Amino acid sequence: MTNIKSTKNALFQKLPLTPGNSFIIHRYESPYFETPWHFHEEYELVYCEKGFGNKFIGNSFSSYQEGEIAFIGKNVPHLFKADDSFYGPEASIKPSSIVVQFVEDFLGKEFFNSPEMAEMKQVLSLSQNGLMVLGNTRKKIKVILFEMLERDKIGRLGGLLEIFGLLSDSRELQPLSIQQISGINVSDSQKMNKVLEYALLHYKETISLREVSDLTNLSESTFCRYFKSRTQKSFLAFIIEIRLNESKRLLKETDLSILEICYESGFNNLSNFNRLFRKQFRESPVEFRRSV
Repeated sequence: MTNIKSTKNALFQKLPLTPGNSFIIHRYESPYFETPWHFHEEYELVYCEKGFGNKFIGNSFSSYQEGEIAFIGKNVPHLFKADDSFYGPEASIKPSSIVVQFVEDFLGKEFFNSPEMAEMKQVLSLSQNGLMVLGNTRKKIKVILFEMLERDKIGRLGGLLEIFGLLSDSRELQPLSIQQISGINVSDSQKMNKVLEYALLHYKETISLREVSDLTNLSESTFCRYFKSRTQKSFLAFIIEIRLNESKRLLKETDLSILEICYESGFNNLSNFNRLFRKQFRESPVEFRRSV
């Protein structure tokens, strides 16, 4: 994995370039993703080859599934966390991903200012919100990524330029964050990791502000302001978001009844669950299940 480097003001993921390379493509395989909630100056394209879990990109929380591709802008805080089932010794599959990282001037300071790169420069700007790559664009990029792993230096560069071309022409890029979130310091990273880990472990329970604020050594009111300033949403809204994403997964992958899923996701009132689900996904749980 890439190294984490602390500077005076921030926590960076250091790009481990090898001699003769201006960008990185690497396949990672691990029982879980080890990096904390972090950011780095490199743009990052992530293909989730195997496994599933949850992802935090900017101020967006959602689940990730095998086959997804995300494109993350420079300095955008993010974290991928494999599902708890992959942490046990009985797990038969190790999550794996193919990651491409590059800095904006890796081919010279004027590269993305050239006429040929005008559309790709717009994609770089959009990536500051985090982007999901969908449809045929995703399928084509997946093939190129595997080919790049087997190519020589020139071939890998050619593959990356092919990917730039696909992203530039694509109408299948879906923004994740509504607002751009960038930059965290070391203290933020430590605090946010504690909060995120606790939320994922206890979201089905009733979590008091006292419990979570104690994790960060902040008062309840200060914690509320702190969390909202970093994510542009309240902690309660974040917990509801986790519960709704879990309910969506259960609707898709299990035969549990709507009532069972309501309680299994951490809600204690069916009508409230239905209302929040429709507000978030613009359809009822029943309608969503029928569509998958």
